[in-house]
Amino acid sequence: MGFLSPITALIAAGIAIPLLVSLYFLKLRRRQVTISSTLLWKKAIQDMQVNSPFQRLRKSLLLLLQLLILGALLFAMARPTLETIASPGQRVVIVIDHSGSMNATDVSPTRLDEAKKAALELIDNLDAGGDSAGGGSSEGAAAGGAMVVSFAQNARVSQSFTNDPTRLRDAVRRIEPTDQVSRLEPALNLIEPFAVSDSADDADRLVVYIISDGRVLGGGQPMSLAGAELRYIPIGGGPGGMAGAADPDNLGIISFSARRDFEKPEIVQVFARVAYFGTQPVSTNLTLTLDGQVTRVQPIKLTAAPPRSDKDTLSNNPGNETSVQFDFVLPGSALVELSHDYDDQLSSDDTVRLTLAPARRLRVLLVSQGNDFLVKGIQSVGVRQLAFMTPEKFENQDPDSLKRGGWDAAGASGLAGEGFDVIVFDGYNPKATPKVDSLYFASAPPIEGIQRVPSREDEPVSQRVLTWERDHPLLRYVVLDDVILSEPGRLVVSPQATVLATGQTGPIMAEIVQDGVRHVVASFDVLKSNWPIKISFPVFLGNTVQTLGLGGLADDAGIAYRTGEIASIPTGACDAMTYTGPTDLTVRRTPGASILPPFTRVGLYRAGEEVQPPFDRLGVNLLAPDESDIRTTDVLNVSTVAGGTTAETSSIRREVWRWFIWGALAVMLIEWLVYTRRMHL
Repeated sequence: MGFLSPITALIAAGIAIPLLVSLYFLKLRRRQVTISSTLLWKKAIQDMQVNSPFQRLRKSLLLLLQLLILGALLFAMARPTLETIASPGQRVVIVIDHSGSMNATDVSPTRLDEAKKAALELIDNLDAGGDSAGGGSSEGAAAGGAMVVSFAQNARVSQSFTNDPTRLRDAVRRIEPTDQVSRLEPALNLIEPFAVSDSADDADRLVVYIISDGRVLGGGQPMSLAGAELRYIPIGGGPGGMAGAADPDNLGIISFSARRDFEKPEIVQVFARVAYFGTQPVSTNLTLTLDGQVTRVQPIKLTAAPPRSDKDTLSNNPGNETSVQFDFVLPGSALVELSHDYDDQLSSDDTVRLTLAPARRLRVLLVSQGNDFLVKGIQSVGVRQLAFMTPEKFENQDPDSLKRGGWDAAGASGLAGEGFDVIVFDGYNPKATPKVDSLYFASAPPIEGIQRVPSREDEPVSQRVLTWERDHPLLRYVVLDDVILSEPGRLVVSPQATVLATGQTGPIMAEIVQDGVRHVVASFDVLKSNWPIKISFPVFLGNTVQTLGLGGLADDAGIAYRTGEIASIPTGACDAMTYTGPTDLTVRRTPGASILPPFTRVGLYRAGEEVQPPFDRLGVNLLAPDESDIRTTDVLNVSTVAGGTTAETSSIRREVWRWFIWGALAVMLIEWLVYTRRMHL
């Protein structure tokens, strides 16, 4: 037990205790008077026995009770605590996790509410060493103070350094729950400028309290915060959890997708993965609905999750999992929902949803003098409706009529009157910018901001790809380090373009969006390379055709988002519209697209205006195994020194002076009863 004001209590004790004892140690001189009888004065005999200034203390229950009362009051004045905290004048940062797993109910009402309660108690007991009464803030935090940081997928400063506890409490209360994943690294990056070097005075050392359940991700890199003292306050149940919390028990849907058959697009396959994180076997039903109508019900059974070991981490400690698949026929659009009926401690992963796009076959137009590699590559990714045009014939078409649904010119392999989803230009620069998403090889659209420059004579004839954006949807699973290009040229791009790959002389692949139309440009000729014989070539064509032709709807299935993602709405939708759901979201118009802010809560969002399917209903899901696993971790792997350490598990200090006040009142009641009984004749 510690004390916040021990000196004040000792001074008060040195004054009050002697005064109390003196009331029983000193006696007043009284004038002697002769009376006829002492029968009615029995209560006064004890005081009459000694008529001197001092007397020997006798056993007195009243004195004992009054000493207990005084002692309790003095202990309350010393502000006793059960834990320790930063020394006066130290700077403190309170970091609060409000990610999806913090909505678990193993702590009543939720983990986030318990975390905010812990933060408020921390603020109540915080001696910032500044002018807290004045409410002023400390700009540089040089004289102590506290700061509040909240984090989920991203982090923000809820309250900068201040000595005003009211501002700190308000900042904590304003933190709202989210269903996003938890990433601690952005929060550490926000705090890092306020940390000091290890050689600094310990009195100025930053003390960081991380209030979380430990279900945090570090972005694949070791997390660190040099020059600070980290204290981890675990929230929730589990091996490293808090006392009194229930055992974690959660069944979550951690994967959900749908795809259509290439040959028969009306056939839909839905895939899902379910994981259980609990200590007892469970049985439940998975229910699949289409536009609210129950289509399939499948029972599942899962055993208890494997126990944790000291070597387990977030990534290698899965729960008990099972996979399910549903097949049905649906040519049109529908809202597909999958849910389970098990009563667990986290509701945000109990239901997942996606909007299924109407079935259709991609129509691709190839503008070329002849390229069998491109033809075979495009057909190999499932495109069966491929049309051909020579550059001369293409220039005779109206660019505005080539978009699917509006084209009515004849002479394109039997696809007249249907239009196209994607146009591929092979070694030909169109004179007018097409209104259809397009892919260019050894060519470029007539757009300001991107230009193809042929190879110079002094440049190497054969070149390799140096770097490429491996995480970009167009280059996912594409390996280019074994590709050799002959006279690839290079691209001159503006800041509005996205460079996808770089060769020895500059960018060789880029993407640019204009008026809502996406243009993917490659500076090289595929016939002057070994790429067509590599497995990555059809993979790239599949990624590009699907992404351009379906607007990101992989495999012509449907759209669904995860919390933290940003949705791009086609420009054909209204310029200003609102999606209503768990939170209301307003579309922000950007050049070529309409953007929704990052999703914070799971659920179904409906467009307020007339929007064509499948963008009229947006399903947002958690689909994060690390958040569904709500077992609290007991260690945060955050380095504070070069050698690497872990965050120290700590508990916040709680003042207990109120207990002593109530105890003093109870003893005072007993003392009053004893006193009145003694004075009763």
